[in-house]
Amino acid sequence: MKTISISLVLFSSAVFVTMTPWLAPALATQVDASPLPIPEPAHSAFDFVNSIGVNTHLNYFDTQYGNFPFVSRELQRVGIHHLRDGVHLQNADYNNALYGRWAALGKLGIRFDAVLDPRSKLGAITPALLEEVDRLSGHSIESFEGPNELDISNMPDWPAVDRSFQQTIFKAAQSLPDRKALELIGPSLALARHAPALGDISAYIDVGNLHPYPAAKPPSIIFPEQTDLAGIMSGTKGIVITESGYHNGLRDHSDQPAVSEAPAARYITRLYLENFAHGITRTYLYEFLDESADSDLKSFQKHWGLIRSDGTEKPAFVALKNLIAELNDSAEPAHRSSLTWSLNSADPHIHHLLLQKSSGELDLVLWQEIPSYDEKSQTDIVNPNRPAVLTLAHKARSVALYEPVVQADSMHTYTNVSQIKIEIPDHPLVIGITP
Repeated sequence: MKTISISLVLFSSAVFVTMTPWLAPALATQVDASPLPIPEPAHSAFDFVNSIGVNTHLNYFDTQYGNFPFVSRELQRVGIHHLRDGVHLQNADYNNALYGRWAALGKLGIRFDAVLDPRSKLGAITPALLEEVDRLSGHSIESFEGPNELDISNMPDWPAVDRSFQQTIFKAAQSLPDRKALELIGPSLALARHAPALGDISAYIDVGNLHPYPAAKPPSIIFPEQTDLAGIMSGTKGIVITESGYHNGLRDHSDQPAVSEAPAARYITRLYLENFAHGITRTYLYEFLDESADSDLKSFQKHWGLIRSDGTEKPAFVALKNLIAELNDSAEPAHRSSLTWSLNSADPHIHHLLLQKSSGELDLVLWQEIPSYDEKSQTDIVNPNRPAVLTLAHKARSVALYEPVVQADSMHTYTNVSQIKIEIPDHPLVIGITP
């Protein structure tokens, strides 16, 4: 099917956009109104949905993770197909129980980033060991990752251990039969400022690693400082964020500040959009489930999940499920379309991401990148929607508006229109445009 390109022309001053340098070479950080609008190429909706990952602990058998039928069902409900988990090997019964779960999820199309760490007592990292783990998992592994946050391990020589272990992983992986399909992710640091101590390890990785936690602030707060620090280790190679997120332990003030559940839904959906727009190929949220009960909200470590310890879904789970369902696609577009647009608003906090489905439908996602929570007073911020006018150069057969944080179904649908009024919230507004 031929893909049809639509041009959206907005006759106003400017609107801030968040995009990577390769998104639209002719665009800077602002899109100025012009008699000759500049086309912006769309990203693949398929790629965006596949950038969404989440951390799991499938070996925590004495927590909610121990209820594997529940975990499997909820993963299918939310639509996430990329998990990050640790590699652990013990006796045959343990190995079969744990990796039987990986294999079962693999049959559902779910793939794993497998973390290798010297503290897991795996023995020598050899090609045979990597092949054995992959075999046990039903060949569900898509990447191997280096050590997890050794910079806070109290190892006095952690940089040397990190480098040596990553080199061993890299060497062992070179002889694997599926090496080209397997991605090697570098080790993670708890604090990106420790990157100079580790130094350039780009020769032993396919992609770099980053653990940026926004600490109750809008997700874009991490750019560009955190990615610049990660670049010290990864050089010119890309970056994967293997941990990021927001916890709801409102009465634990020992670590980074908490966020209540409603604004967390806004932040988490925006986190995936912001990271992808900045060129992050995949983001693994920390984590899928709250690990155990803590009704007093006094232990922040027990409240990172999309699902509460009692099995009920948080607003962030529902919002993410709706966002994935709306943007999901079965394949890459055969041909990429372009969209020429701006808004009649000069608000610098309006960010966007342009996506295209294989059907030719374009999805323009807009949101206000502003605080949705006051971490000092621990109160939700009720932000007014930002009104704007969207003008199309040519009539569209239909334009549908979705707000995944609010509901799954479309909020409004227009037919044969060339101009609509919209209101941009502090969570994703998905504008589906059918030529």
